[in-house]
Amino acid sequence: MDTTYEISFAGLARETAPLTWGQRHIWTIQDAHPHNRSQFHLSHHWRVPPGASGRDVRSALGRLVERHQALRTRLLDSPRGLTQQVHGDGAFAVRAREVATGEQSEYDLNRLAGELIGGDFAWDEEFLARFAILTVRGAPAWVLVITSHMITDGAACSILEREFLALLEAPSALPDPTSQPVRWAAGERSRRGAETSSRSAAYMREVLRKHPRPLFGGAAPPAGANGGFPVVLGHGPDLGRHVRRLATRWRTSEASVVLTALARSCAAHTGVDSFPLGVTCSNRQLPGAAGYVGMLAQNTLIGVDVSSGTPARVADQVRRSLLAASAHAAFDQDELGEVLAEAGVDDDYVGFGAVGHFVNYMPLDRGPAAEQRAGSASIRIEEGDPADYRIPRFGVVFHAMADYLGVRMFADPAVIPVDLARSVTRSCLETLQSFD
Repeated sequence: MDTTYEISFAGLARETAPLTWGQRHIWTIQDAHPHNRSQFHLSHHWRVPPGASGRDVRSALGRLVERHQALRTRLLDSPRGLTQQVHGDGAFAVRAREVATGEQSEYDLNRLAGELIGGDFAWDEEFLARFAILTVRGAPAWVLVITSHMITDGAACSILEREFLALLEAPSALPDPTSQPVRWAAGERSRRGAETSSRSAAYMREVLRKHPRPLFGGAAPPAGANGGFPVVLGHGPDLGRHVRRLATRWRTSEASVVLTALARSCAAHTGVDSFPLGVTCSNRQLPGAAGYVGMLAQNTLIGVDVSSGTPARVADQVRRSLLAASAHAAFDQDELGEVLAEAGVDDDYVGFGAVGHFVNYMPLDRGPAAEQRAGSASIRIEEGDPADYRIPRFGVVFHAMADYLGVRMFADPAVIPVDLARSVTRSCLETLQSFD
């Protein structure tokens, strides 16, 4: 039987502000999927140290919500567009459930989080963060957290976990947060913010000038087209460890290694060896971002040229391009639209991954299906469930889990035929395998 606790806060500043650039970026994606926004939720599980009481845990959660505007924010429609409304007084509910053991697998924790706090958020009616507690013989063992991507990115969730553990030990020891979303939005709309956006736009114009030819083309989707794009899954059980070794040997990043394999595979199948690629970059290098709980990621462009030499040299070129892109990944979304319009790129084709290509490198949650794939001894290609995407029309996500490496590619058949997607996915893994 579950128990529900209400945690109140009061006396804080009530503020309203426009969305930040990072929020507008993720809103573009979620607005295209009004019936499945929960796919963009972030789920995390915090292990409670032995000796902490239920009251300690609830107090620490209350302090977190008091410290960070994002956790007590609702998103409201207004004549000027979606706005963030920070509440100074209010309450949030936390459910607690008794479980048999604290040794829960990642799969079980995700399942319990879905049961206790899953489902979409009503943006204008509730705060965009939910918490639940798992107890064993009455003692808290885990805190389950689900947040909307509109208020947190992965780094923000890590900050919250770190602060939660610190608040359990010393409730008043933490310094004030470095910045808050309302102040961040004001900075973006300042003269300095406009200059930052202009520099980013100039960078993207230069990438499109040097690398004007996209990898894949195709007819524009029919009006009102809704996702359901085919998904191809590739599994390379031993490639995760291989990628880490290559990154160390080539003195580059794992993302650069896998992007090099993807780029060479795409070039081999299209004959295009120099092209722009859209990537998602965190903006955590920006001043004031160290303890910022909010959405700080946007898409930008890199230029890829696979004719630049050996795989190691291409990986170095990709690494430098990724660093340049990260330095120019903060911009007004309206300015991005102008850049794309100048380049003659269809904005619906582009979506949130500029020039229609989205690549990310992220961990893969452990679960029965993932464990089974990791145990396979060879590269495998299989069909996945259709992706609920309208934008972008082509995307690639690399999944890493221990020594396992997976590739998830979704593609609109009007852009990439399914047989081509299968071939590119297999070729990408085989190309990685061939690197030495």
